[in-house]
Amino acid sequence: MSRISLFSLIVLCVLLLAGCGRSTHIYADNKDVEVDSITHIQDGEFLVVSAVLVSSDNDDATHSVYRMLWFDADGLLLEQTSWRPVVVKGGAPVHIRERSTIPGAAEYTLLISNDAS
Repeated sequence: MSRISLFSLIVLCVLLLAGCGRSTHIYADNKDVEVDSITHIQDGEFLVVSAVLVSSDNDDATHSVYRMLWFDADGLLLEQTSWRPVVVKGGAPVHIRERSTIPGAAEYTLLISNDAS
């Protein structure tokens, strides 16, 4: 097999595998809270997402709320959580974990906003 054919085959395999990942979106209107990391696992027919939030302001506690939206493989909204309060203190990571309650969730969006109260 020539080098060009082998390279083309490798590129094709990489492109096919790249399309197999889950779509993750993070929207934050609170500039003081950042997502340090986010991961997901499949638990049977349910999707579980874990994220670590950190504060860019090392002095004060930041009061925020977050919500998770769950989508099926076609991108249709299956469900969304209620807004959940979270306090992120400077220098201390906060771990959040959400699990879809409807089978078939394939994609998710994490929304972070200023405290609604």
